Amino acid sequence: MKLVIAEYLRTLKERDELDRLLPDLLVEMGYVPVARPQTGNRQYGVDLAARGKNPETDLDELLLLVIKQGDIGRTEWDVGNQAVRQSINEILDVYLKSHIEPQDKDRKIRIIVTTNGELKQVIQASWCGFVEDNQTKVVIEFWGIDRLAELIERHLLDEHVFRDEDRKQLRRALALSGDSDYDRRDLHRLFLRTLGLSNTGALEVPQKSGKALLKAIRIVSLSAHAFASWSLNDGDARQGLQANERALLWVWHRIQLADEETRNEALADAFGSLWTGYLNTARGYFERLQGHCYVEDGLFGYCSDSAQFSVIAFELIGMLATIGLAQVLVTTDDEADNNARFENARIVADALSSLIQNNGICSSPCLDRHSQDITLAVTFLLLTENADKVKTWLHKLVRNIDYAYKTKKYIPVCTDSLDDLAEEGGWSGGQAAERLINTSWTLATLAGWCAILGLDDGYEVIARECKESYPEVCVQLWHPDADVYKHMYFAQAQFNCGAAEAPIELPQSASAWRDHIKTILRSNQAQIAAASAAKQARIPALDIIAYRHYSAPVAPYFWYQFVNVLYPEDTPH
Repeated sequence: MKLVIAEYLRTLKERDELDRLLPDLLVEMGYVPVARPQTGNRQYGVDLAARGKNPETDLDELLLLVIKQGDIGRTEWDVGNQAVRQSINEILDVYLKSHIEPQDKDRKIRIIVTTNGELKQVIQASWCGFVEDNQTKVVIEFWGIDRLAELIERHLLDEHVFRDEDRKQLRRALALSGDSDYDRRDLHRLFLRTLGLSNTGALEVPQKSGKALLKAIRIVSLSAHAFASWSLNDGDARQGLQANERALLWVWHRIQLADEETRNEALADAFGSLWTGYLNTARGYFERLQGHCYVEDGLFGYCSDSAQFSVIAFELIGMLATIGLAQVLVTTDDEADNNARFENARIVADALSSLIQNNGICSSPCLDRHSQDITLAVTFLLLTENADKVKTWLHKLVRNIDYAYKTKKYIPVCTDSLDDLAEEGGWSGGQAAERLINTSWTLATLAGWCAILGLDDGYEVIARECKESYPEVCVQLWHPDADVYKHMYFAQAQFNCGAAEAPIELPQSASAWRDHIKTILRSNQAQIAAASAAKQARIPALDIIAYRHYSAPVAPYFWYQFVNVLYPEDTPH
């Protein structure tokens, strides 16, 4: 297990990765972090400070960590202002004299140089001499990758939390992380047992609470991040992103089942590390994909037939939109941080719009559930000021899908089985089977967006042809009820709660459908949307991640709200 942990540690960056893991480790060792890593603040050599009793000697002490990435050689030891030697000297000359709190004056002080690498042999003599010269002032130690792996296994992955079966499941998951067809079942079993959840998302008895739950969340976070690192290195970053999404959603689901005190503590502590890990994994996935978005037909080499081509394309559309919305739909009190995240979102939006423009298949969805991907992408592009590109894409979608329903070929079919798609879906030359085209979320989704964005011609095409050319298709949408938050973070919510609006008979004019949309906005759907714990915690992006991850319909209320922005003059007050 130490080899697994060590290999994971090697992949971590110093900022926002290694320095996020170390506070969790120190907490489990019995220390209390005094100052956590902060960007932009003068730290006088100390990246992380913590006080507590040494678990080996039982002495009260103050730990001052100097965190570095990778191996420590001559350059890292003594070249530049950020060198290890300069950092320690700054602690000795400044921090110990002016930053030690009164309650820490009598504590033993240890300076620990911490890295996910090793101390190279070329500086062993210099290191030993430096430590000996300062031994009368303070204890100086080095925690390299082997020491960190040992401490993590002992304190974070001990036998009381991480059973032998869990270790086996994690090893199997890591071994298969590069397989694009792997369903991550071993990792999911580990998550469930660690969080104390049944296969249905219910709490198991005895229940974990307080520190036990916080520790469980850290275990899930570490396992998900390790899997993501392996998958990125093995060539399938998508696996790592989906694993982090599942960890994020199941942990959030578990937090909502806890008592208020535990819930608040988990949100303030353990969940933040998990969210940061998701963002880092999402960035790695995006960077891997970004270049392909700007190549004409850049996705064509990744599939063998048009149906598979469509599935891949819309999966990418949904994932890119979700990554972008995770930047936009999080609010903080830091205006500079909000601006930086919006600029990140613009970069993702540019890549997404280029992907759609450069790949014609992005206007021909083959599964009805791709309507969720369309909604997320349209929402994201509108929020990043790309309305013209959205309208161009919607024109193509309406044209292609209308043609598909008239010919019964290349229709977005209502099945999740790719076997059905190949055999009866109308994507292999023949016509689609009636059972696969008798319901449609896609038609209602396109009609709604056309009405909201003032594309009345496109709306009228859908409304007219639904009556005249394919009246047998049941046009429908799903609206959640108050129980949605009990289900949506753990599984597909539409099978456990809510109600279908079906069959929808679209009125002839787009203005009439806009009136209908505003009626929905005035309904109890507003109260249901406001009850989202994710929205109350200022991370509504979590709901978006849940919709896409489980291929669930995006609640119409969420995207219907654009009509009040684009048609404010007749919006009821």
